Amino acid sequence: MSVFVLKIIAVIAMLIDHTAASFGSTAISEIWAGYSLDLYDLMRNIGRIAFPIFAYLIAQGCLHTKNIGKYLLRLGALAIISEPLFDMAFWGGGINFLSNTNIFYTLFLGVATIAIYEKLRSDFPNIGHFASLAILPMMVAAWLFGTDYSFIGVGLIFLIYIMRPENLMGRSISLTIGMFALYFDDITHLIFALIAVGLIALYNGKLGLNNAAIKWGFYFFYPVHIAVLIAIAI
Repeated sequence: MSVFVLKIIAVIAMLIDHTAASFGSTAISEIWAGYSLDLYDLMRNIGRIAFPIFAYLIAQGCLHTKNIGKYLLRLGALAIISEPLFDMAFWGGGINFLSNTNIFYTLFLGVATIAIYEKLRSDFPNIGHFASLAILPMMVAAWLFGTDYSFIGVGLIFLIYIMRPENLMGRSISLTIGMFALYFDDITHLIFALIAVGLIALYNGKLGLNNAAIKWGFYFFYPVHIAVLIAIAI
C-alpha cells in the first residue's frame, strides 16, 4: 500500500466524518429515517481512521523532507487558512485562532517537536535522550490551543518518529499505544482507529502517484472540503 493510497483512504474517512459533524446527528438521522443503523455514529466512527494515517505520514515526512523549515511553513499556513472555516463548520461560527483549533495546528506542533529534537541532538551531541523533552512545551501548546486530538496527537507524531516510521514493529507499536491513549474510553472508536493501524502496517514504502498537483491537492483538500460543506449547509 503506497503513500498515495493511504492518503486517499484518510481523506475519504475525514470527509465522511466531517460531513456528519458539520450537519449534526439530527439532520443525518432525518436523511437516514427508516433505517435501524445509526448513520451518524457510523460516519463519526469511520472518521477515526483518518488521524492515525495523517500522524504516520507526517512523522515519515519528517524523515524525508529536504527542508523541515518549509515543511513547517506549509503546515502553519494551512492551519491559519483553515481555522476560520473550521470554526464556522464545527464551532458555531465564532472565529478564534487560539482555541478549538484545527488538525493542522496539531500537525505543525508535531513537526516542530521533531525539528527541535533533531536540532538539540545535532548541536548538543551529549544531551542524549534529554532532547525528547522538546515534546513538553509543544504538548502544552496543543492543550492551550485546544487542537484536534490535543497533546496526545502531538505526542503520537513524535512517538512514531522516534520509534522509526519505516520500521513495521516501531510504527505498529507506537500507533497502537496512541490509539489506546486517545480512545481508551470508547471501544467503537478504538476498533475503527486500529483499522488504520492495520492499513499502515501494509505500507510498502512507495510513494505511488505523486506530482506537484497531487501534493498540493492533498494539502488544500482540508480547507476546500470544509468550505464546500459550509456552502451546502447554507
